[in-house]
Amino acid sequence: MNSKPLILIIDDDPALLMGVSATIKKHGFQVVSAEDGNDGFAKAKEVQPDLILSDVMMPPPNGFELRKLMSLDPQLASIPFIFLTARSRMDDKVNAIMDGADDYITKPFVVYELIARISAVLRRVKIAEENGRERAKVAAEADLDRVRQEILQNFHHEIRTPLSNIMMPLQLAINNKFDNAQEQSRFLSKALSSASRLESLTTDLILLSNIDQGNLNTIRQPIDVEMDIHVPINRRLERYCDKGLDFTMDIQVNGKIAAPRREFTHALGHLVDNACKFNSSHGKAHLRIVSQENGGVILDVFDNGPGIPTRLREKVFERFYQISQGDAREFEGMGVGLSIARAVFRSLRGDVNILDSTRGCHIQAVLPDLQPGDVTYG
Repeated sequence: MNSKPLILIIDDDPALLMGVSATIKKHGFQVVSAEDGNDGFAKAKEVQPDLILSDVMMPPPNGFELRKLMSLDPQLASIPFIFLTARSRMDDKVNAIMDGADDYITKPFVVYELIARISAVLRRVKIAEENGRERAKVAAEADLDRVRQEILQNFHHEIRTPLSNIMMPLQLAINNKFDNAQEQSRFLSKALSSASRLESLTTDLILLSNIDQGNLNTIRQPIDVEMDIHVPINRRLERYCDKGLDFTMDIQVNGKIAAPRREFTHALGHLVDNACKFNSSHGKAHLRIVSQENGGVILDVFDNGPGIPTRLREKVFERFYQISQGDAREFEGMGVGLSIARAVFRSLRGDVNILDSTRGCHIQAVLPDLQPGDVTYG
């Protein structure tokens, strides 16, 4: 690839166009020439020069008009622009700069002045680009640090309760402090549920990292309805046993569901979490999975809880966003569940959205069928 800067020269004077082109080439630049404004605009679109050197007094569009046209084109607006003209009045120079020119050279000019002006403008542009990249890098690093800090703060808050629920029964068991086997079973069941919650939090962290790095697993595997849906969902429901929820499932799938097993199961678990943790005691929730006519499946999760206000339907998919409503406080989590679920389904060309519901909340996830080029396993 040629590293020499490419200069587009636009002038309706053939002799001057030839002379300036030859001069600039001798000083290590590549050159493309155009004979008028229209030709210059077309050449600029075609070659995307590093700098444009244009006469002002040309048949329409003249130099000023051409600069305005280019400023309206996203592909051309940022290309540096130098006017080359015999008009030497101060107000002409001011108008040129106001119209977006980076410099203004009057004729007749000294060759070394022309080369120095071109080099200076290119140098300023390079410095600005480097500064912009550096600012973008600093901003990205600051955002990443902020996200890491939020994850650590939320994770520290979330692990304390399940850790306590695990450690206390174990200490009681070691010291034979249980009054009877029934009490021991109850405490150990709670410890097991808390361990499951910790496992889920750990998976959240892994998936968040994979999402941020752009390497979320998309290798599709056969999903077993019993082992990959019924069993993990029932295990998930143990977290909410004290709420006495009426949770039902209706799965009618023609053929196979194909998805990354861990990611799919975990995303579905978060959709179920949403229906349970915001529901009232003894509330109802329902999971329905049906095949689509064109392949793939649609997953609907319904509940009769307080629902999600329309104005927050997109907000709840933002990472770390939480809604605290009544009984939900105990099960808030890190506020990443719906964000992870949407990222998983979108990585498979699907999506997750909150739909209108007369009561409670209705979340729908769409998983398209396998397409040519999809990686599968098993």
